[in-house]
Amino acid sequence: MSDPSKKKPGPLWMFFYGRRRRGFPWLLAGIFAAALVFGFVFAIPGGADFSRGVAAALFGLVLAAAIVLAVVAVLRPRRRP
Repeated sequence: MSDPSKKKPGPLWMFFYGRRRRGFPWLLAGIFAAALVFGFVFAIPGGADFSRGVAAALFGLVLAAAIVLAVVAVLRPRRRP
């Protein structure tokens, strides 16, 4: 039987289960901020077309960065432990 003095986890326990984190959750705040900005972009006239252009440019930048990082990883010698 479980210990009655042990506190039951809250409904959001799965998001924060594991080791304790310190500091501000910048990634989570960035995702919420990006969702808010894209929501405002779609609210203005012509915003949907603008967001398609931004998405294409962002996809191109991420693809180029991945290729550059792959080339750097191949050319850079590994450090010996």
